[in-house]
Amino acid sequence: MALSKILRQFTQVFLAASCPLCQRNAAQILCTDCYRQLLDCRWPNPISGHTATLSSHRASTNHANLSVFSWGQYRGVLKQTLAKLKYGNQAELGLWLGCQLGQHWRTHGPYNSHHQPLIVVPIPLHDHRLRQRGYNQAALIAQGFCRVTGLPMAKHGLIRIRSTDTMYTLGAKERQANVAGAFQTGPSLKTRTRSILLMDDIYTTGSTAQAAASALIDAGYKVQGITAVAQAVFSSPRDG
Repeated sequence: MALSKILRQFTQVFLAASCPLCQRNAAQILCTDCYRQLLDCRWPNPISGHTATLSSHRASTNHANLSVFSWGQYRGVLKQTLAKLKYGNQAELGLWLGCQLGQHWRTHGPYNSHHQPLIVVPIPLHDHRLRQRGYNQAALIAQGFCRVTGLPMAKHGLIRIRSTDTMYTLGAKERQANVAGAFQTGPSLKTRTRSILLMDDIYTTGSTAQAAASALIDAGYKVQGITAVAQAVFSSPRDG
């Protein structure tokens, strides 16, 4: 489905709604001013098929050697929007952000030229947190992303088998220990003929992505990389 048609549908549904960030009238999900500020967080467009900033769009990580593709930098209005999605009961933001990410992928995605068969697997929440929140934000983002890209989605391709602590308070080593062994493959992941593209809302140090990828690789699947709406980029090495 074309992005313009999807956005028109969102506009019709939420035409009378207020912007979740500033409460002003919103023609789309966000008002014009907040949307402009959101676009300021988006990475510069790649030139001639290459990413404008390697560390911003794709990064090699240890173990699974995952590539990372993200829509924007985790700051400003994008950070606020993701907080509203996760903690403000604004589920519609997940589908909408997924559509934005999907359009960015269609234009600049690193695998488009290789015609690799991919299947999208969202990073899952533990059942306890899912009941608290009412939805998995990564699954909503993946749903919007797949609407635009046409890629298939395995919503329950991964299962979170144990609860983990909130990550933003932890350092790098603590993050790795926190999510180690937290995932296993799920019932909707039946084929190994497609490489897996993990999906999450935010990519920071990569600890969650690595733990998820390890569970899939141990089960015999190939993990191509991870795609996220936002990516944290630090000016100097740090835990985060």
